[in-house]
Amino acid sequence: MPKTSGKREKLVDSAGKLFHQVGFNQTSLADIAEDSGVPLGNVHYYFKTKAELILEVLNHRSERLKSWYEELNELPSPKERLVAMIDDTLTLRHKLAKYGCPVGSLCQELDKEREPISKKADGLIKMQLKWISEQFVELGKKNAEELSLQLIASLHGTAVVGNALKSPKIIEEELGRLKSWVKAM
Repeated sequence: MPKTSGKREKLVDSAGKLFHQVGFNQTSLADIAEDSGVPLGNVHYYFKTKAELILEVLNHRSERLKSWYEELNELPSPKERLVAMIDDTLTLRHKLAKYGCPVGSLCQELDKEREPISKKADGLIKMQLKWISEQFVELGKKNAEELSLQLIASLHGTAVVGNALKSPKIIEEELGRLKSWVKAM
């Protein structure tokens, strides 16, 4: 693989990290170049605009979600998959408390801009809803879409409150309640 492809990946990784930690609007291409160690002039070689870069970040996040769901799907039951999803989220409680949810925060920020790119970001939430709904369908729940919406709203709401109050403990407690809710089904 040519060395240049490593620079592109570094730029995407740095952009994703900075968009999460600082925000899309507050992150400049120069910030991304500095964080990635890629010269600013090279950034424009790979991405002509910040919009092109955010599209690649969204594609990368989409692929990571798909991989995560593929891993979770290897568990024997939908209940175990949902609990594992919550447990995996729990391991991120300190980052969530400090920076918010990397998916939810970006969706909110891009939606405020009313840019066409926001539809791509919203697709990440739709992907989450679809996977969770599939688990509830497999559990035999007739109201799978409703339950999926309830679970995803609780997960994202917990991240928002935990971030606002900078409290991993709130995230831990709320995710524990969600886990108990799923286990009781």
